[in-house]
Amino acid sequence: MSDIPTTAPVSASIAPAATTTPTPPSVAPRGLDSLMIVHATQAHVPYLRRLKENVMTDRYRPAADEVGFAAWRDVYCTDAYFADIIADPDCMLLCIGTLRDPVGMVVLRQGSDHLEIDDLLVLTPRQGDGGRLLVSALRYAEVWRQQRVRIDVYPGHADVDAFLVAHGFVKTEDAANDLGRPMLRYERLLDA
Repeated sequence: MSDIPTTAPVSASIAPAATTTPTPPSVAPRGLDSLMIVHATQAHVPYLRRLKENVMTDRYRPAADEVGFAAWRDVYCTDAYFADIIADPDCMLLCIGTLRDPVGMVVLRQGSDHLEIDDLLVLTPRQGDGGRLLVSALRYAEVWRQQRVRIDVYPGHADVDAFLVAHGFVKTEDAANDLGRPMLRYERLLDA
């Protein structure tokens, strides 16, 4: 006698196939996990730190020289940097992908008169992950009743500029990060 339980035939519960073919998604998902946005925890930190460092090294290079890059890493890519964000009640760190294999992240900082989007980073551009993270950020701004949303980005990346403009952002001014590196400030006003 077998110890394996028997179940009813699966085919009995399957609905008939649809008569129309659904429209394929414009962005092919890499799996269900890449569609899920979660609130990051301390367990995510080593993997998000690696994601951030890889994206910044490969794509945005916050400093041209190794000394400048090391200074950036010491300020913006440490366990303490991420721990402070997670512990701050006015911040939220969202990530997309799996715990050990994140494909994107974004930091939301609530200010007195605006929501600041920081560290909007994705492993692979033009796959839809950045758009999903940005839309989530805008939804949080609405829920938190933040009418103004701001993001600073490194200059010289036309794709980033086009991405922000496509999501309703307008370049407002030149800015700088805490290390004095030039940044471009974009803002978007939400409906009241």
